[in-house]
Amino acid sequence: MKEDPTPTRSLVAWCPDWPILAVGADLDAPAAVLTGEGGRRIVVACSPAARASGVRRGQRLRDAQRLCPDLELHRRDETVEARAFEPVVVAAEQVAAGVEVIRPGLLALAARGPARYHGGENALGVLVRDEIARLSTASGSPVGVGVGIADGIFAAGLAARTPGAEGPVVVGPGGSADFLAGFPPAALDCPEQFAGLLDRLGVRTLGALAALPAADVANRFGAAGVVFHRLARGLDPRPPAARRPPEELGAGHELDPPAEQDEPVVFVAKMLADRLHANLAGAGLACVRVDVQITTVSGRSCSRLWRHADAAGGRLSAAAVAERVRWQLDGWRTRDPYPHADPVAVLRLTPDQLVVDTGSQQALWGAEEVPDRVGRAAERVQAMLGHAGVVRLRPVGGRGPAARVEAVPWGEAYEPDPALDAPWPGSVPAPAPSAVYPQALPAELLDPAGAPVGVSGRARLTGPPAVLVLGGARLTVLGWAGPWVYERSWDPDGRRRRARLQCRVSDGRVLLLVLEHGEWRVEGAHP
Repeated sequence: MKEDPTPTRSLVAWCPDWPILAVGADLDAPAAVLTGEGGRRIVVACSPAARASGVRRGQRLRDAQRLCPDLELHRRDETVEARAFEPVVVAAEQVAAGVEVIRPGLLALAARGPARYHGGENALGVLVRDEIARLSTASGSPVGVGVGIADGIFAAGLAARTPGAEGPVVVGPGGSADFLAGFPPAALDCPEQFAGLLDRLGVRTLGALAALPAADVANRFGAAGVVFHRLARGLDPRPPAARRPPEELGAGHELDPPAEQDEPVVFVAKMLADRLHANLAGAGLACVRVDVQITTVSGRSCSRLWRHADAAGGRLSAAAVAERVRWQLDGWRTRDPYPHADPVAVLRLTPDQLVVDTGSQQALWGAEEVPDRVGRAAERVQAMLGHAGVVRLRPVGGRGPAARVEAVPWGEAYEPDPALDAPWPGSVPAPAPSAVYPQALPAELLDPAGAPVGVSGRARLTGPPAVLVLGGARLTVLGWAGPWVYERSWDPDGRRRRARLQCRVSDGRVLLLVLEHGEWRVEGAHP
């Protein structure tokens, strides 16, 4: 089997607290940038002075104000952030071509060619850092920047964030996996449930995650786990495409008449992004970056690379691509004003750095929205079988996997359950079992001495699981997670005590066991 090639040597420049700098806040004063509305406003960035008081990204506003009553609040405006970041991108382009914007505050470029020209990777990092440091923020203070160079964007980004580094942090070729080994799984910017599950399984570093067999990670965590496993090993999130197909994959449009305002260009950009996605999907590919090329009536042009995939390999939506076209237009006109109106004549999106498309789960009809023909067919069947004869499933709040799905008659309002994201103490963490049995299967769980394993009142196992007896077969327990105990002591009618345990057994499956009234049963399984 052919091994994955080493990721491209990449340089990442990171401007810390960029949302704070873009709004003109003083870093020496407690300040925070918020997103959301009403009581659900969340901190997305905060100044060092605010962090010293305990404010953190992801906190709710009320928690942040409880820790820092003098906190200065600002609403997030990504257009302002992109406009303020334009001079930083231009400064980096003075050193090397092909700068790509990952997001305002974070940019990257391929390091191999520029490093040869400027006398080495460290010299390249110093030049990029010095060019950016010459700029000043809206509050008049110099722009802080961290620079990292490594194999791949992910490792270079973590290198750029190295605290206390006085110069560029260079991770040698082939050393990304060793560099990443000591970081916690939270460095992957993965969902909290995934990081929490790894912690409960004893996988507390990226090195421990990278050491797991790829097949076991895929079976246990699915496609998302495979991506995070590849990143932990210092690889690209998706394998590169073997070759570029001969057909044209980009999408372009000539505006007639040319557009003097941004809105028509943004509307066309969304249409082109949909076409680009369709072209790539037809070839079984995805792209890491998209090159946005804008040409005006006078012949002036502006080209910029935008990162089209996040660390986990997820692509930008068509609306997100259109928003980046808006940012590019706004920044271009700000830094390169033209003496008279110069309408946009041509817009083109070109995919860059193709990778294999690993696909995504869709509905039976191939799309998320229900087509009219499917709805009409369901209504005809419903007329024959009755109102409850045709149902659709919706996720609801609950602890057990079987309780997290509810059948709703076709045609009734499909509103998300408000309790879906609420805390459910005692619930089994994601991912849910791929198979949930209608009737749980009787089983016995034994310790190494052959004694039954139970769960104490303190939610601890009475002994280490060693053997699972299921359907007459004795399966060796290779690992387990849990238990998760569920009680309803306040409910006299629905009171019950259950404990759930995940066990990996010798036939390769991961089984979900439930203990109630002293009896173990198998409730579901991961194949």
